[in-house]
Amino acid sequence: MRKGPGPKGTYTEVLADELDVPSTDGQPEGKDISQFANKAVKRQRFGNNIQIATRDFGVTDVQMLVDTAAVSNEYEYAKMKTLREMKRDLESTICSNNERNQGNGTDAWKTRGLFKWTASGRVDGTGALLGNRTAPDNVPVEYRTPAAQDINAAGDLDEAKLNGVLQSLFETHSAKKTYMGVFGPEVVEKIDNFTRIEGETNTQRYTINEDAAKKTINLEVKVFNSSFGRVNVMPSVFLDRDGASFNTEAGLLLDLELLELQYMEGLHVQNLDDEGGGPRGYAKTIYSLCCKNPKGLAAIDNGAGA
Repeated sequence: MRKGPGPKGTYTEVLADELDVPSTDGQPEGKDISQFANKAVKRQRFGNNIQIATRDFGVTDVQMLVDTAAVSNEYEYAKMKTLREMKRDLESTICSNNERNQGNGTDAWKTRGLFKWTASGRVDGTGALLGNRTAPDNVPVEYRTPAAQDINAAGDLDEAKLNGVLQSLFETHSAKKTYMGVFGPEVVEKIDNFTRIEGETNTQRYTINEDAAKKTINLEVKVFNSSFGRVNVMPSVFLDRDGASFNTEAGLLLDLELLELQYMEGLHVQNLDDEGGGPRGYAKTIYSLCCKNPKGLAAIDNGAGA
């Protein structure tokens, strides 16, 4: 995901617009144009809040003096580990179902995650909301992710359902595009079996002959390519995390042209004074996830709410 311009405020907005429906009407010869369309009437504003992310670390005076195997400097090791943990925090937040929140001295600022950006407010046959997949609070209906691109299919995902999402994306974009498919392990396993095992009957569809001399069996789909779109498959353990657990049956189809990670303050480490107990510090960043139009994204969940 590319970096965008740093936010200048705690709430960042984008402008989204929509093309008019195609017309096949002609213009009579010699007739003057009497009405003129206002091309700004469909323009809408929506946005996201910032989020402040921090992690602290410290090393005792004794730790710094003890000779520890395989660790040349305990403080530098703690700093390195903290930065890796921060990057995992950011990816988990970006791939979360968090709604944006306006912070204050008590409540934290929160940026909206991708599963909330892509929530269509889908309901079941009785009209009840599926899980906690409420639509994002300030996105106009015209720019929300369509229900056909926000599906409950991870448990029984097959080619037809994934291609149906791509077909809806094709109709949205009016073009075949390439998407980053960020999927949980269970979804990746389903995709790996596409075209080899028929989903409903579990019967073999065709056989792949491997070169036995290589002593390697390949069961991996890196790219799913259909008439409506191309998906680069990437497994992830950061989708809809809840502490140590994550959603193995969830996935995101992302048009990276519609997304930016905007840093108000870049990820950095602040070293603090050693006041006698040992060196300490913290890592910090302030950022916002910018989505220019959630209508061009898609999500898969397991029906419980991603």
